[in-house]
Amino acid sequence: GCRNWSLSPWGMKVCFSADIHGNTDHLRRILRCATEQGCETVVLGGDLGPRGQGWGHPSEKKRIRDILPHNNDGSIAWDHADCLTHMQEGFDRQGQWFVEEMMPLLEAHRTTVYIMPGNSDWKHHFQPGGTLDKLPSVGRAYCDDECNQDSPKVMIINGEGQIFTLRSTGGGPCVPALALSLVPISSHRKKDWERKDWRWQEEQQLEPGASLDGFVSSGHEPGYVKRKRLSAKPGWDGKLPERSIETALDEALRDDGEAPGIWFVHCPPRHTVGDLTSRGERVGSVALRAAIERHTPMATFHGHIHESVDQHDGMFKEHIATMNDMGARERKPEEEAERTRVGTSTRDRCTVVSVGNDFRAEAPHVIVFDTDDPGNAVRMKCA
Repeated sequence: GCRNWSLSPWGMKVCFSADIHGNTDHLRRILRCATEQGCETVVLGGDLGPRGQGWGHPSEKKRIRDILPHNNDGSIAWDHADCLTHMQEGFDRQGQWFVEEMMPLLEAHRTTVYIMPGNSDWKHHFQPGGTLDKLPSVGRAYCDDECNQDSPKVMIINGEGQIFTLRSTGGGPCVPALALSLVPISSHRKKDWERKDWRWQEEQQLEPGASLDGFVSSGHEPGYVKRKRLSAKPGWDGKLPERSIETALDEALRDDGEAPGIWFVHCPPRHTVGDLTSRGERVGSVALRAAIERHTPMATFHGHIHESVDQHDGMFKEHIATMNDMGARERKPEEEAERTRVGTSTRDRCTVVSVGNDFRAEAPHVIVFDTDDPGNAVRMKCA
């Protein structure tokens, strides 16, 4: 399959961003920036639609705490019927934004655009038969050994985890990539994309404040929102619909052959430049970091934690050691020089990249990189 080759004979210039949250002006700027930089394809890595009932504009100052009913202790009364109504209205509003605001911009863009959901995006809109899937200009990303260029303008990535062929427009290179939308269980109440981090994780090992109770989207015509309590039972979950992040990565990477060199994962790995919140908490995935160290991709690209780059004083990428790095320490200098010359040393460490995009800021950020040299990715502010 497409995972058995890690690089095209020549590179492809990619524009990556995430966490637009329904800010149409940000999306417009991101696409314009991709055009100005000569990018051959665009990947939007999750949290694309509005979070609540609004459309993601910075002028919308109301917070969810100001809208929903409260308990006597001041906490939000999530069991109240008004909360379910709020989530349903947000679901409808998000679908409307996808169709009326996002899609016209993506269809007008000069290159193929890959879209993957994030934990704030309702699953129904992205699933087969859902809101976006029914549109004629939308297809589904897949693994294509033949690098067929006759594909729809907008390609949906399977958020449950997949390896797919990343294509440029107009007969250029094709590169295999891994994608995953899942995030560890948190205090957020949208639960379509939240999972246990690792298979044997117990409830008391969840992050402080994390809740198993929330809301998920389901159904096809029409879509609707319902309450759900996630399972936190430790154990093997390979055949369960709510697979842990560890299992989802194992399933996507289970075939023989070298893993793709490029990964797009909405959640960042633990203890990296992408997972530090404004509260000083590390909320990245432990299972993802372990998979990176084991499968040695060249670079991984993330969103999810808007403020982490600022928390690191603007640092947006870092190199982490992989299992191959152990061998690098034992090689003679002349052997290392030869490996560097032929390019194989890129698998000795992985570059973890966070876009650090905040939909409430005046201008969005993008990551621009070449698939044959993703470690040299640059972060740009889109004017």
